[in-house]
Amino acid sequence: MNDYQRILVIKMSALGDIVHALPSLKALRQIYPQATISWLVEPQFAEVLPGVPYVDDLIVFYKNDLKKKSFTEKIKYLRGLRKDLHARRFDLVIDLQGLMKSTLIGLLSGCRNRIGYWELREGSSLFTKPVYGPNAKGHIIERYLDVIRSLGPVDDSITYPLPDYSAHRDKMAHLLGEIGLSGPLALIFPGASWETKRWPVEKYVALSQKLANNGLTVAIGGGPGEIALAERVAQMSLPLKLPNLAGKTDIMDLMGLVSLASLSLGSDSGPLHIATATGTPAISLFGPNDGRRTGAYGPLSRNIASPAPCSPCFKRKCPKSFICMDQIEVDQVYQTGLELLALAKPKPLPTVAGA
Repeated sequence: MNDYQRILVIKMSALGDIVHALPSLKALRQIYPQATISWLVEPQFAEVLPGVPYVDDLIVFYKNDLKKKSFTEKIKYLRGLRKDLHARRFDLVIDLQGLMKSTLIGLLSGCRNRIGYWELREGSSLFTKPVYGPNAKGHIIERYLDVIRSLGPVDDSITYPLPDYSAHRDKMAHLLGEIGLSGPLALIFPGASWETKRWPVEKYVALSQKLANNGLTVAIGGGPGEIALAERVAQMSLPLKLPNLAGKTDIMDLMGLVSLASLSLGSDSGPLHIATATGTPAISLFGPNDGRRTGAYGPLSRNIASPAPCSPCFKRKCPKSFICMDQIEVDQVYQTGLELLALAKPKPLPTVAGA
């Protein structure tokens, strides 16, 4: 086994993808307890990464800012990045992004020993050594872990190292108390990065009613771009008065919020992966994508696939009017939720003084 001392992990985005890479980080630290591990990430996702003892150094790559720069400014930025990376003298680069942009950063580092998982795309396998492991056709978490396993023995447990979000958990508990919520809490996340991934609003409404009838308090979560969608769900569920928490949480708050829940569910999206990482039961709904490859991954996670014959198609635009997501039935999701609640046991929300 090579005794690497300065390791760079490249995984820039997106939220769920970075969560999928966290078990590899834990395994990497297991193999190299004394190494300096750096992680290159885009700024909006930096908070999801833990610090010491897992990550010694975060390197922030401002991709969106770089896009806005002139050609001359781009060259100047990349030269500065190259100088910074060279100064760190990496002896191993692990590319878990697998795209030409991450390959370019690996090249800029000056490190000649560059590896990545076997699905390196956009010609990046010409510059980075792909690792084809026993889980090459399995879940993406296992594909990433195969890269680390090629470096040395690791245990097979799946652990998600996270930053300390306890203060944010307290903050969210206080917020829930202020709006009068009592547990157990079910969080629904109706948004998704692709329009084709979204389950119909009326099905969230029907599911929320079933969960409420079973004694759960239901709330709606989501990012700033999903406030209007969450409000539609809330308006159509008016007798339940579902609180709309969309846009009210950053990544750290989201960790705190989902850790308080007894159940989280929604379309394939980052919050469901965060829920899994915090140990909260999670249900992810899959139509255009394949949950066997990128679904929530853990003993308290379930991925429900559409029965549509065209699923998964991996298309952002559906030529058939979203038939795959329409065919996921409310009762199937509800029954899966009951199964998880029986396994994990619903938990009350903490009582917060002054809330």
